[in-house]
Amino acid sequence: MTTLASIKKQLATLRSIVKPANSLAARLETLTDEQRDYYRYWHKRYDEWFERCKAQHDDEIEVDARPYAYSLYRYPPPKLRRDVRIALHGPDRLIPITASDDDAAKIYRDYCDE
Repeated sequence: MTTLASIKKQLATLRSIVKPANSLAARLETLTDEQRDYYRYWHKRYDEWFERCKAQHDDEIEVDARPYAYSLYRYPPPKLRRDVRIALHGPDRLIPITASDDDAAKIYRDYCDE
């Protein structure tokens, strides 16, 4: 006979498989309603920016590389508000300009490992 406690435990296990605690989906749930609305607005603008960049006719730049190229010198992507960015991705991790190549590589590796 299945008890309510065992059903809740199974449901919690399934939730953790579908939406791991550290996933973007789980972090989105921690946002306030206002932050979540802003994230949806930003995401829509970002998708539109991305498609506009890909649609540019520039034979010198491959289609998949156009958003990066245009972000460098023509059309920067829309910025995600700082409070939302920190809530979703944690505090900003900057590499100091005085860092050696080894220090910069370590900071970057640590960031990628998280």
